[in-house]
Amino acid sequence: MTATDTQGADTAPEGEGDGAPADRAATGADVPLWSDRLIGRLALAFTLAPFLVAAVVLLVTVGGDYQPVSDHALTELQVRSIGRDEVLVGLYSRGDWNHPGPAGFYLLAPFYWVTGSMSTSMNVATLAVNAAAVAGMGLVARRRGGTPLMLLTLLGCALLMRMLGADFLQDPWNCFITTLPFGLLIYLSWAMWGREAWALPASAALATFLAQVHVGFVALAPPLVAWGAVGLVVTTALLPDPQDRARSVRRIVKASALTVGVLAVAWLPPVIEGIRHSPSNIASIARWFRHPEEDAHSLADGWRVMTGQFGGAPEWLTTKRDFNLVGESPFISSAPLPWLLVVVAAAAVVLWRRRVDGARALVATTALALVVGMVAVARTVGPAFDYRLRWTYLPAMVGAVIVGWAGWTIVADRWPRVGARLLAPVALVALAVLGAVNVVTGATAGTPQNGNHDAMASITDQVLDEVDDGDGTVLVTDAFHSGAWHARGLVLQFERRGIDVGVERSLVHEYGRHRVADRDEVGTVLVVTMDDTVEDVGARPQMRQIASWSALPSDEMQTLLDERERLEADLEAAAADGDADEWTAIRERLDEIPGELTGGTGSIAYRVVVFVDESFVPAPPVG
Repeated sequence: MTATDTQGADTAPEGEGDGAPADRAATGADVPLWSDRLIGRLALAFTLAPFLVAAVVLLVTVGGDYQPVSDHALTELQVRSIGRDEVLVGLYSRGDWNHPGPAGFYLLAPFYWVTGSMSTSMNVATLAVNAAAVAGMGLVARRRGGTPLMLLTLLGCALLMRMLGADFLQDPWNCFITTLPFGLLIYLSWAMWGREAWALPASAALATFLAQVHVGFVALAPPLVAWGAVGLVVTTALLPDPQDRARSVRRIVKASALTVGVLAVAWLPPVIEGIRHSPSNIASIARWFRHPEEDAHSLADGWRVMTGQFGGAPEWLTTKRDFNLVGESPFISSAPLPWLLVVVAAAAVVLWRRRVDGARALVATTALALVVGMVAVARTVGPAFDYRLRWTYLPAMVGAVIVGWAGWTIVADRWPRVGARLLAPVALVALAVLGAVNVVTGATAGTPQNGNHDAMASITDQVLDEVDDGDGTVLVTDAFHSGAWHARGLVLQFERRGIDVGVERSLVHEYGRHRVADRDEVGTVLVVTMDDTVEDVGARPQMRQIASWSALPSDEMQTLLDERERLEADLEAAAADGDADEWTAIRERLDEIPGELTGGTGSIAYRVVVFVDESFVPAPPVG
């Protein structure tokens, strides 16, 4: 028995090319079909259980107590606006533009409504999105490569989930919620090379979600959809049987019509925004990228970032490395030798020579994802911030799956009974162990952004005790973004409680036009600030402090601040004297102080203060 006999060549009959399971061969011909179904169900259950446990724990133990800040608060504010005000663009990104579209907000909204508008619903919805992405990858793998490939794909996902951690997997931030869905897009693009016509509208919808939620995917997602569409056409044209070809063409026509409908509906909000407002958000994005204020990167930078995941200890498989001094990927300037690419290439050769059905297309699709990723990183304007690049893990993960597939094929071909009785059970045990680890981390994650939540909850209670909502609109400002994180959270908490709240016109892209306050209706102005700007803001005339929070008692905080001031002076002296060892020692101590100031809470701030600006004179009532 050869691999070609058992797994099917690339010229598989119509039924196999359109998604018929190809798993009996790789697991051994003597394994009954029902056992494959059981294996698949167990594998999915082990892999997806952490998402379910984390969601239940969030709803039961955190419930409605969570108070988000910054972009998480802005996300919830936009979700709250659906059905009340226009929500036509994505999350705020730059000075005068937002991410391309509101698809992410509309996806989160049903969870928000069902849970009675609890902030934790954003996290529960994110868990659902990531669970769907993982399940989707596993099911596509099952259709195209059988149970072995499904097991290997879910193993890769479970390992990546372990490294990312529970906090990441439930984080609705647009830089994070797009990570695992990008992996599903790779699989959907590959599925189209197996004449899976349904994958065309599915990939178009997913690519729209990715591109609207984060502008970086405008360069990443469409090429993968186009590649898959080309595969759908090419593999159909190569069918030898005219009747099979005609049936496949009919499916493509139907899928194409559905795709056009999906795209028309999904991109309607940005189109409406462009008609209503000038300049449109899309035009502002295009102008910003055509005439950037900062330099882009090189293809060499893109190569290092993408292939850094193929070094001896890839991040996605082991642990996250620290970003550099400006917050960029650790691989932007230096990356380990990507020797694992050689292993992936060798696995590709094995699968190619054995003519394993679908393997060549998966290798080519993964290679395209790598190349497109290089270009996307190279086109990044300004710093290639590390937090934006978690998607770079997925091509490397799929590369590892390809290696596993080649190994599984060799074992199943040479020792079919041993492979059938050993490989699947071992994979299931590994998934069970990883599932247990991920369940524990999900169950013990606690309140999202716990340190920031504590600060937000504290100042909210204090502010509500001081502010009378009967004296007009409450205007929340953030002292030139020095307190933006918590100002956004305060606006959300006011709005949740039905208090009339607004922001300055300069913040229209962050909050939306409907939240810009009419100055004639403003009764109170609140100024939110944090950390080192507290003293400067408080020194302004007629600033009255009404709320404050600090991670440490005031005396401990002041001791650390005094030490920091002294060390900064010593650092300048060491630099002037050319004492490199002294400079390094001082720098290391200075780097430790921010974490000590926040008391290890994970808070972005070590103190947050809210002032009432009593210099503001409300407009006299009309009449």
